[in-house]
Amino acid sequence: MKRLLGLFLQCVVGAEMLILITAFPVLFKKLSFHFSDYLHAIYELNARIITFGDFMLADGINSVFPVIFYKYLNSMKMLGLGVVAAFVIAFLVSYLALLFFKNRIHILKNILEILEAIPDLMIILLLQFMVIYIYKQTGIKLAQVVTIREEAILLPVICLSVPISFYITKVIIHHIEEELDKHYVILAKAKGLKFSYILNVHVLRNIVDSLFGTSKTIFWSMLSTLLVIDYLFNMNGLLRVMLTAPDPFFIGCSLIFIPFFILFRLYEWVSFDRRKDVE
Repeated sequence: MKRLLGLFLQCVVGAEMLILITAFPVLFKKLSFHFSDYLHAIYELNARIITFGDFMLADGINSVFPVIFYKYLNSMKMLGLGVVAAFVIAFLVSYLALLFFKNRIHILKNILEILEAIPDLMIILLLQFMVIYIYKQTGIKLAQVVTIREEAILLPVICLSVPISFYITKVIIHHIEEELDKHYVILAKAKGLKFSYILNVHVLRNIVDSLFGTSKTIFWSMLSTLLVIDYLFNMNGLLRVMLTAPDPFFIGCSLIFIPFFILFRLYEWVSFDRRKDVE
């Protein structure tokens, strides 16, 4: 009960921080300082939340609800597919590299460092150009390049997952190498167990909690890439709508922050309790 109360208070504090950020442009409206207007904007936004007041889109006529829920579900679907694809790519690359090219893994690390330095925007544009070029040369349409009548899904998911997969691959290899230096792995090797067995049964299972430490970085990085994809693929998703007016910004931030904050906290509790039981 104490944990749930603490979680609720943390969500309230988080929501208040979002209100402060949402109202922040009022503070420097017309390039001058308007502290009283800023406080009024904060009060007004809090009042609308408590009284379930209207939240409007940029046109000031139509309500944010339920339009923003549809955009939220579409964007989270895209984000979820991107996360799954990124981890599948990263695990396959790191697993095969450690299994078959363990002695030359430093080459892969150097390649990943170079690829990670390439801006996400450049990678997305190159992938779009590649699909268009193949279509012009062969007449084969590999994927929808932009959302007009048909919704583009495959290429946006690839563009969302590929840039972050370089970072995830590097992190997975790092954690696996750290795990391979531990005493239980050395003991397993001394007993004559195959490297593939040690990797599959023990090492991969033990790096899950370590990967959780980087999951927040991965999540926020993919959100920023998702905004770029919204514009480049004409998807008009949640993040693009959030930038149009204060109300969609606050509601959108709340829909992103609160559910994911609760999920991260719940996982931390479960993980902590599991480690405590093991000890």
